[in-house]
Amino acid sequence: MSKPLLDVQNLSVRFPVKRGGMFGGKSWLYAVDDISFTVPKGETLAIVGESGSGKTTAALACARLVSAYQGKVQLGDHDFLTLKDEALRQARARVQIIFQDPYASLNPRLRSEAIVREPIDSLETAPPSERQKIVDDLFKSVGLRPEQQRLFPHQFSGGQRQRIGIARALATSPDLIICDEPVSALDVAVQAQILNLLRKLQKDLGLTYLFISHDLGVVQHMADSIAVMYMGKIVEQADRLSLFNNPLHPYTSALLSAVPSVDRKRREQQKRILIPGDPPDPINPPKGCRFANRCPVAKDMCLNSPPPLRELKGGHKVACHLVGDDAKSPL
Repeated sequence: MSKPLLDVQNLSVRFPVKRGGMFGGKSWLYAVDDISFTVPKGETLAIVGESGSGKTTAALACARLVSAYQGKVQLGDHDFLTLKDEALRQARARVQIIFQDPYASLNPRLRSEAIVREPIDSLETAPPSERQKIVDDLFKSVGLRPEQQRLFPHQFSGGQRQRIGIARALATSPDLIICDEPVSALDVAVQAQILNLLRKLQKDLGLTYLFISHDLGVVQHMADSIAVMYMGKIVEQADRLSLFNNPLHPYTSALLSAVPSVDRKRREQQKRILIPGDPPDPINPPKGCRFANRCPVAKDMCLNSPPPLRELKGGHKVACHLVGDDAKSPL
């Protein structure tokens, strides 16, 4: 088995939270709590979960855009979290991000040509004489016309703006691209165009994606493997087919049951699993399984003991006391 391009081990991210009152102490909010995953070169790992699960924070920590409290992020031959100064600046060219909102992620005062060229100039990844040719090729590769390089962001549609964001992410020839919900702000028809573009670019350029999403329909179209996060923890991780065909964790089953389908027979057979209540306080999480207070099959041991993330047959990983070695869902 080849060495993974991205190897994340025991990553944690915490933020200080001041308690009430003048003399209130400081607590910590663990947005990401001791997670590990790998992404093979040329493949896509999707991290999914509801809002506040920590998926975007985990991805930003991998790119050093938020500070990690502890853990290791190995990108190729580099321990990314230990790099400093010029070494970090040079390494940033290897990780780029496609942001969620194409309306807010582009500088409105720059022409689209300058937006795409900016990371090349900042990180000096190509000689000045070659930079315009790179920009021209990038516009062509994402489906934009040469004359559109002179336009400002407000002169483009949402889908075209996201194409500019994709071209900007490709400008430094990165090893890893973090896609932070890249189609959630777009119309459904445009979403399909952007997802197909991302898949084509991955095939043509051998790109590796860390794909963040809350939409399992999108993930099914994009991912090779999937990690499901809940309250800062990975609760299940598997390849795409295994996770969709045999979800083991009750939280994953509930998420999949909410995915709409155009297949009438499938809709009739599908049983919707409702998740009652709200997630627990992230500043004071429960001592047992963090999903236990909302789980329809939770037992006493779920409330008192945190389940480890165990690997079962076929590399399927799950953090649930009620899943045995036979890899059957407790539901």
